[in-house]
Amino acid sequence: MTENALEKARKAAEKAAAALADAEAAEDARLAQIAAERAERARDYDRDLLSRWTQIAADARDSEGTGAFEYDPNTMGFLEGLIRFAAAREKRRIVVQAAQNAESTLEIPVSQRTVPVGDRFYSVDVAAELTRIVEGEASRRVAEFSEAFDAKRQEYINGE
Repeated sequence: MTENALEKARKAAEKAAAALADAEAAEDARLAQIAAERAERARDYDRDLLSRWTQIAADARDSEGTGAFEYDPNTMGFLEGLIRFAAAREKRRIVVQAAQNAESTLEIPVSQRTVPVGDRFYSVDVAAELTRIVEGEASRRVAEFSEAFDAKRQEYINGE
């Protein structure tokens, strides 16, 4: 290659490098502008959220239904069955205790007593099972809500 051709190639490379630097600077400026716009939209979203968070929280709570914190035996069959089971056990305990007291009051000899002594214990860890079921379903619903809630924020920030 001749010195003239080499010089032309250097100038072309310098011109291309300058054009690349200009294009990169323009792209950096564009990305900085987009980031600034997104940051401003994020601040706007957050200001709006703070001004309305109590209503948004109430709406989120009520999304499970207005009676979410009230017991309704018509829609809570499993819970109704569990309540009946627990109540029946306690009612039986009251009757057994009264019968024990009657045997004692009537001075029936221990060898002739027919009422079982001591409380019957039912080994049913209903509370732990209910806790597992409730926490699992609640976690699933919360995850869905959280994803949708975050998606709304991102859509707003992205200007969609």
